[in-house]
Amino acid sequence: MKPIEKLNNYDEIYINLFGKRKKVNVFSCGDNKFDENGRYKPDGFALSEEEIACLNWFIENVNIEDYRQEIADYCNDEYDAVGRKKRVTAETVEKEIKIYSIAVNISKITQSKDGFVYPEISFYGDCKCDPEHGICIGFRDKKFLGIEEQGWTL
Repeated sequence: MKPIEKLNNYDEIYINLFGKRKKVNVFSCGDNKFDENGRYKPDGFALSEEEIACLNWFIENVNIEDYRQEIADYCNDEYDAVGRKKRVTAETVEKEIKIYSIAVNISKITQSKDGFVYPEISFYGDCKCDPEHGICIGFRDKKFLGIEEQGWTL
């Protein structure tokens, strides 16, 4: 795939998800979403060079297939937390989640006061195990960071 040179907030791109070419939108949830006065920019603003570089690394190097077991474990933990007996396996995760976005979070603040580290870039979508909060599969410093609900990256 040819590297992306320019992209606007909420533009759509095609990526490989579980062996299929899928359309996802890309959105900024970091510092770039604010103007110099600290107000939200209108939708459609250009992603920064740093966001584009992070996105290109992500597309080139991250394959969601490599995280099937981690996704299954996360889903099973969520089901256990609410007392459901449903089991997700590495082979069935693509039936459990639906990725529809990539969230790019380039920000000066990388962790909360309690030490919670935020992802730089994430697969973002819905999951059956937590339909209210969805799923966020996060990466920081070019490494897998973990899986949480969508609010993790916002």
